[in-house]
Amino acid sequence: MIDISAIKHNSYDKYCYPLDKDNLQISIETGTEVTAVFLIWGDPFQSIQKQGRWTWKSERVPVKSCRRLPDGLFWTTTVRPEFKRCKYYFELHSSEEVKLYFEDGFYSEAQIEAQNEASPFMFPWMNEADIVKPPKWAEETVWYQIFPARFCRGSDSPPIPDLLPWADSEHVVKNDEKYGGNLSGIIERIPYLDDLGINGLYLNPINLSDSQHKYDTTDYLKIDPEFGDEETLIKLVKEAHAHKMHVMLDGVFNHSGWNFFAWQDVVKNRENSKYKDWYFINDFGFKDVPNDNAANGYFYAFAFSDFMPKLNTNNPEVRDYICSVCETWVKKYDIDAIRLDVANELSHELCRELRARLLAIKPDFFIVGEIWNNSQPWLRGPEFDSVINYPLRTAIYHFAAHQEKDVRFLEEVLNKCLTQYTRQTERVLINQMDSHDTIRLISRTSGNTDGTLLQFALILALPGAACMYYGTEILLPGGEDPDCRRCMPWKEIKKGKFDDAFLFMRKLVHLRREHASLRSDEFSFKYAPNDLLGKHRVVIIEKNDSESGEKILCFFNFGRTTFALKGEFDAENKTVLLSRHFEDNRNLLPGGYLMLKK
Repeated sequence: MIDISAIKHNSYDKYCYPLDKDNLQISIETGTEVTAVFLIWGDPFQSIQKQGRWTWKSERVPVKSCRRLPDGLFWTTTVRPEFKRCKYYFELHSSEEVKLYFEDGFYSEAQIEAQNEASPFMFPWMNEADIVKPPKWAEETVWYQIFPARFCRGSDSPPIPDLLPWADSEHVVKNDEKYGGNLSGIIERIPYLDDLGINGLYLNPINLSDSQHKYDTTDYLKIDPEFGDEETLIKLVKEAHAHKMHVMLDGVFNHSGWNFFAWQDVVKNRENSKYKDWYFINDFGFKDVPNDNAANGYFYAFAFSDFMPKLNTNNPEVRDYICSVCETWVKKYDIDAIRLDVANELSHELCRELRARLLAIKPDFFIVGEIWNNSQPWLRGPEFDSVINYPLRTAIYHFAAHQEKDVRFLEEVLNKCLTQYTRQTERVLINQMDSHDTIRLISRTSGNTDGTLLQFALILALPGAACMYYGTEILLPGGEDPDCRRCMPWKEIKKGKFDDAFLFMRKLVHLRREHASLRSDEFSFKYAPNDLLGKHRVVIIEKNDSESGEKILCFFNFGRTTFALKGEFDAENKTVLLSRHFEDNRNLLPGGYLMLKK
């Protein structure tokens, strides 16, 4: 029997949306007992005469694309409505029955013939203005995230007080340690990043702030002097653009710093401050220094941190100020993208207004939100283009860390991550395995080099915009925040200490940039005949690019036994693009990786 409680569909969001001005993608979730799905669709106003009466003109097409999810199946097809509108319903088959699924419920074929009163689903009009359209360049970007204070100090930088000697890769860092990384240091390392294959720079906050992490902004319109000045940032962006790299800045607008001018006016004048409505204040009797005010309910702050009071982005004055700041960044520095910190706490009104104002300046501007959970409400078109894809990171790590998990588990959890939003959005989601907020990947895998490289290689074979946290390419260790923000060990890099990992990562990134099939969202999991569930933990993914016809097979041996290629997986007569722990052109050892061009 068909489990009707497992059926999920709406005529909006990920289930029904235009891919472009001509094509409409329609999807439905079902239980695993469903063996076939057909879509009956047509224009809502087209009719034909049948047996003496006018009836709706429709066509019946099989829904062939089917992805396995942890709790069911995700079926997808694409239709091309000639007149930009579509009426439709589904025909669901199991081994025991056939059900017709309409917007108002389930019917048998006999009921439809007798009553003909069911209400089909409707997509009323494919308005071009409503189509999700992230910039094309974002699909082709491999981002590199830089924590400026710990990445590199420029060779010509003037001395500053309390500066510590640049630390090596093993030094465990603390929040308040000052090493002097700056923007001129990033400029000096752009050739290194270019050689690595990077074409997108994502910088953590660089505005004036009291901390080393810079998420407590004092002045949104001033570059922190520890990092440089406006001219330095302009030079950095120009140099990045000269190397065909896009630049993304971090916008911290959910909260300000304690010493931000508006908050300081509130601290001084309390309920008489003209900025009192810029924040969420419950009791103006709070202490005039950061000291458990938020925890005691005096005002709202980010994560109860007094020194980061929460901005009221419902307030039109606050929204206008934030939008003006971002407009200045785009006009003055010519940046290409913004990552919005704690984006799910910002008002939707701000997000819509910000997008409209920034795209008016630069039509292909890219906006990314920091949201750790399902982000559908922000990804419908008028707000964000992308989010940091934390669920994908979690899914990959859970598989890698647990030997009892088979490849079928990985396929299902990845498919869940990669069917959350429109295809256009999935192509630009920021996929990364570690960041300034998380334990570094090599430390999370307890120093397992092969396991770390395999996990990062996997995200480069999946749809989305891959992002590398600085130092991941050399397997830089680091524990929980703040230790995940260690100094980039340039002296050790120069001595060749990390060459093995670096050269592998470099080749991966370049292959991703060179091959359209690796960037494509057309992919499928393959299974060896003797391992139909993937219990040997060899992940085999085929990537396709319809336009060029290119196909690439990627093998990741997360298991503990050698995998022998044979049959359709035979390496003979195929081009080996990259391999690691691959012997005799046939055997993939545990921890090994292989990429074949078919």
